[in-house]
Amino acid sequence: GYGTPNDEGMEAVKLLARLEGILLDPVYTGKAMAGLIDGIARKRFKDEGPILFVHTGGAPALFAYHPHV
Repeated sequence: GYGTPNDEGMEAVKLLARLEGILLDPVYTGKAMAGLIDGIARKRFKDEGPILFVHTGGAPALFAYHPHV
């Protein structure tokens, strides 16, 4: 539901932290990144040009979910 983490968002948080050293919160930006990753996997974007993801903050919320991330 809204305002709670989901499995896809948690995996996106872990992936971005591991690969890029970028911390996302597991609720909002984590879910947004999971959606972006899914959209790329499903080829919902044109091949040419960059894709921009705007990280709007919320990383301190990550620590509330410490045992799960």
